Amino acid sequence: MRKILIISFLAGILGGLVACDQTKDSDQYTVKSLPGADAIQIQLSIERLDSSLFASTTPQQFKLWVDSHAAFVNNYFLKNGLQDSTQLLTELYRRVNEPSLREFYKQTQASFGNFDTLRSELTTAFKNMKAYDSSFKVPRIQLAFSGFLGSDLIVSDSVIIIGLDYFLGSKAKFRPDVYGYQMWRYNPKALVPQILFVLSEQYAKNNPQDQTMLSEMINYGKGYVFAQTMLPQTPDSLLIGYTGRQLAETKIAQDLVWGHFIDNKLLYETNPNKRIKYLGDRPQTPEIGPRCPGSIGRWLGWQIVRYYEMNNPNVSLQELMKNQDARQILESSKYRGQAEQ
Repeated sequence: MRKILIISFLAGILGGLVACDQTKDSDQYTVKSLPGADAIQIQLSIERLDSSLFASTTPQQFKLWVDSHAAFVNNYFLKNGLQDSTQLLTELYRRVNEPSLREFYKQTQASFGNFDTLRSELTTAFKNMKAYDSSFKVPRIQLAFSGFLGSDLIVSDSVIIIGLDYFLGSKAKFRPDVYGYQMWRYNPKALVPQILFVLSEQYAKNNPQDQTMLSEMINYGKGYVFAQTMLPQTPDSLLIGYTGRQLAETKIAQDLVWGHFIDNKLLYETNPNKRIKYLGDRPQTPEIGPRCPGSIGRWLGWQIVRYYEMNNPNVSLQELMKNQDARQILESSKYRGQAEQ
């Protein structure tokens, strides 16, 4: 009976409950900077490899550019499918001298301007990370633009490479070859939150023997909470990709979503084919209902971790991230599908 109720609820009733304008993120989770973060001084290095590349015009200049950035070329291009530097030189020369690509490149100015916002967000985030972990070393930032010849985003503990051509948004002259429902992650505003989510992986500990759905849900939840702590005021939509309406609807229906997980014994499910239906990148979760957004297990794990923080105020973020016991986190969270009061 509960399963039928969930489907009908998400299919129709929610439309009436959120008939008002919910295009904005209605579920922003307010987080303050970590104590002492504002006083921390960091050196942020942003290297504009995009502008130096587009300043090249002759084959000799392109070769000099490739030779001068050997480590970058290896990480960004040669590990992304290109066989050798000769092939890369030919392709870069052709693309950068293509008028349509140069026109496309001009859109970086409209989306990023002089990169002050990017610099400010990264500075705030890295100050918080330094307050969280005094041993954290600020990675170098390298900006690239190649007409999708390289990767979208490469994050390591020493360098972060950003393919600007990917992050120009849905109105760009050209767009990445992804499904429409995946375009949210290429919103320029979603760039830094996603970097932080990836960086959270070095701190989020989990039990490798625990292959349950719950363990993976909690891991996602830790990553989202970490990212919002490092960059306070980050809207939920920029981390999980739900629209304001989807966030509002899911929040209202979370008791029914929770009921679906409980009734179908999904929390301790270990079958990868079942887990991916709720944790994988999909436009919807039809197993629950046609209006239920994809990756609903990630969102549910996020709520569990939030409730854990709320009901365990004496547990630090560091302790939470190190906690490998997903079941204990669930039980101590006291989350059972209820909305916040």
